[in-house]
Amino acid sequence: MARKPAPKPDDRLTTLRAQGLDVAGVTDRDGAPLIQWRRPPTEAGRTQANLILPGALHDA
Repeated sequence: MARKPAPKPDDRLTTLRAQGLDVAGVTDRDGAPLIQWRRPPTEAGRTQANLILPGALHDA
């Protein structure tokens, strides 16, 4: 039985987490990145995420 290849890490998610942001995932919605937060982000967290991913949408 063949094993599934491990999913490739999302560079956007890795970058956000490396900056200390508590992000659960990053998906695409209508061509724009949607940041999925583990907890509601602070205004500073949203601002920092927007600098990393300009035009990002937020789920919280």
